[in-house]
Amino acid sequence: MKRILILIASIVALIVVFILLKKNINQTHSLDPQAFRVESPHKIDKILLSANNKKLGYIILYEEKDKWFVKNDKLTEPADTHSIRELLYWVMKKTQVKSPVSDAEKESVTREIALNGVKAVFYQGNSEIKTIYAGNPTPNQEATYMYHPDMERPCIVEIAGFKGYLTPYFTLDFDAWRSPVILDVPAEQIQKVEISWPESPEKGFSINRENNTVVLKNATGNILKNTNSTKLLAFLERFQNIAREYGETAGINRKTALRDSVISNGHFFSLEITDTKGKKHGIRMFKMKTGAETYALDRRDGSVPNFETDTYWVQVSGKKELWVIQGAIMNSRIKTLNDIAPGQ
Repeated sequence: MKRILILIASIVALIVVFILLKKNINQTHSLDPQAFRVESPHKIDKILLSANNKKLGYIILYEEKDKWFVKNDKLTEPADTHSIRELLYWVMKKTQVKSPVSDAEKESVTREIALNGVKAVFYQGNSEIKTIYAGNPTPNQEATYMYHPDMERPCIVEIAGFKGYLTPYFTLDFDAWRSPVILDVPAEQIQKVEISWPESPEKGFSINRENNTVVLKNATGNILKNTNSTKLLAFLERFQNIAREYGETAGINRKTALRDSVISNGHFFSLEITDTKGKKHGIRMFKMKTGAETYALDRRDGSVPNFETDTYWVQVSGKKELWVIQGAIMNSRIKTLNDIAPGQ
């Protein structure tokens, strides 16, 4: 009798283990490790990023005529294609579920995503392809809490081989999505380039296309003879894909009085391009005072110069913001009349 009871108990135990294993297998199978992925990122032409907190607003990234733009309820600007490609072809193409959150974490993580997470909707045309919610990093900052509407609970999501979190790729900061390119006019589309040096007007000049040739004029508009047309044409090649520093606008833009003070002190250099359609593109450059976090090197006597020598403020025509631009970017464009035509 004892043997029979042991046998029955063993059979019952095996059945229970089988049921539990089967349940776990089914649950594992139902959890798609690629549930958060966008399998065909090249088909995506619109992305909506929004938050439950209405004060944080929303961002729409959209593609039009092979160019990406970013807009919110106030502005529309060219978008940073590099950042969008990173989101689509790296983040959304390679994410994988590491594990669902535990029962102990479920309530707190769900609440945090609901309050502070970012909803990301990916579209192809008017069709919604994928919707996910991106939350905060995990405590070790090596993965990200995310939620998929078809899942019972949030998941810990990662990219294989990458030790970091993905939250910044879903930012609602408008400026972070803006293109860093501040001037982009191909040489063949340039009708006129005008360079001005307000502190030394005689250094200014313009290059004009007239009667299928290029001519150089001084600041008073007089045509200068015997100029090197090859050199002039080469100069016109330098105004495509000029970029300021990446990221959000400099902190000076949050201090209106300080920004206005820089602008009111006047720019030291300006550049205006008129394209073949008559549209104008321009920038103004301002000296940047040295400070506690200066880039400028000390002079030989140990003193610090009053202004940065390799970094400047730059303002795009028609815009209020000041951006930071490196001298290394602008050195080949910041030219005087004597640089273009020595001795004129």
